[in-house]
Amino acid sequence: MLYNPVAPSIIDYAPELVEYVEVIPDRLWYDFGPGETGSARFRRVHGAIEELKRAADGRIVAGHGIGLSLPSAIPIDLAQVDQVASLARELDFQWYSEHLSVFIVPKGSVPNSQAGLGMPAPYDSETFNLLASKLRILRQATGCDLMMENGSFFAPIPDMPMNEPQFLNRLYERAGCGTLLDLHNLYVTWRNGGPDPAAYLGELNPDCVHEIHLGGGDMMAGFYADSHSNVTPRDVWAYAYAIAPTLRNVRAITFEFHESYFEKIRLQGLAAEFERMHLLADAVDSAPAYEEVCLSSFSRL
Repeated sequence: MLYNPVAPSIIDYAPELVEYVEVIPDRLWYDFGPGETGSARFRRVHGAIEELKRAADGRIVAGHGIGLSLPSAIPIDLAQVDQVASLARELDFQWYSEHLSVFIVPKGSVPNSQAGLGMPAPYDSETFNLLASKLRILRQATGCDLMMENGSFFAPIPDMPMNEPQFLNRLYERAGCGTLLDLHNLYVTWRNGGPDPAAYLGELNPDCVHEIHLGGGDMMAGFYADSHSNVTPRDVWAYAYAIAPTLRNVRAITFEFHESYFEKIRLQGLAAEFERMHLLADAVDSAPAYEEVCLSSFSRL
């Protein structure tokens, strides 16, 4: 599961269902901006880190960043890379992922200003070269295998030289970077007028997929949002089972939800989601049978 402040209570409730936690390093420090140097810039939340270590004991741990905005033309933040690398060593990250989206939008005196949602980057050779050079720096600093996550977009850039699956395939073949395939992001983009998920999955090289993200969202201002506010929609489960038999390199299946929606999903709902995820993991070898079992469970909720 994606780690958040309520994760320890979920792990205590169903310890056998949570084999792995994915950690957002940016949530484990306060960043006072690039104007500060050394320890004055980053202040770690030590209590949260110690609680994370307790909850993650005996489990696989990986990192999932949101703050480096790697596909943008903004130079990579080397101080933040150092912070990520330090946590990667301390928490023993088995791999590290970032987003194939632009998040950082510097404005005036606001340090490390976040756009609030990922903005699309052009999938062309210039972006590829920028990203590949940053990935080399990040890999050298962390010592981790790297993945990039497909985005969820409300207004994709039209008429690009490559589409997203082609760009991710190139990252795998030429830069040695795997794909974190967020299936709910595919659903979000499709719901808001983007490409058909089946066509997208048909074009993506399944060997590049090293992790899967699941999650749910809701409607906001006429759009379907990736708000991490619900269990995984039925259509997203269907995408997962459609691609599962082709995946040979998957290392983890991760459920994302935001802690502010904990009372909506509740412990029982989360446990049921994790049980379905274990069925999906088994379905890599037996997709049709497990799909029937998993999807039929929705009728009992």
